[in-house]
Amino acid sequence: MTKLDTIDKKIVAFLQDDGTLTNAEIALRLGTSEATIRRRRSRLQDADIIRIVAVADPFKLGFEVIAIIGVQTQSGHLGQVEQALTVLPEVRFLGVTLGTYDLILEAWFRSNDELLHFITVTLAGFEGVQRTESFQIMRLSKYTYDWGQPSAARQSLPGKLAETR
Repeated sequence: MTKLDTIDKKIVAFLQDDGTLTNAEIALRLGTSEATIRRRRSRLQDADIIRIVAVADPFKLGFEVIAIIGVQTQSGHLGQVEQALTVLPEVRFLGVTLGTYDLILEAWFRSNDELLHFITVTLAGFEGVQRTESFQIMRLSKYTYDWGQPSAARQSLPGKLAETR
């Protein structure tokens, strides 16, 4: 299942706004049956299009240091370094990129000492890591997970107002 229709997209948008919504609540908002929502929601989850998870604020969980780290690998080592990074608990996001860095990652730490150890010992210890550059996040100004679907609240705004948001 790769193509989503309007109802599927609205289900995704509602769940991105509030993952605790019941099938009955979504059905009421969409003017359809609970069984339809249950079946579609199940299909979306089975196809790994959506996952229902809790999104936590890392600072409120005691992670005082959040860093975005660019990793440049030696030729022929990208896959090996990528695989090694995927299993590290500090790494919360990892993507293969084009440009100066081969990989970009987001990592959470409880202190600057943990960040320093991660860069100078953990990353430096991986065969194939050529260079890293770190950017420490001082404040989260926006941190969303509504990729690909506008907010259900914005979708319900009238005409031009919804388009400008």
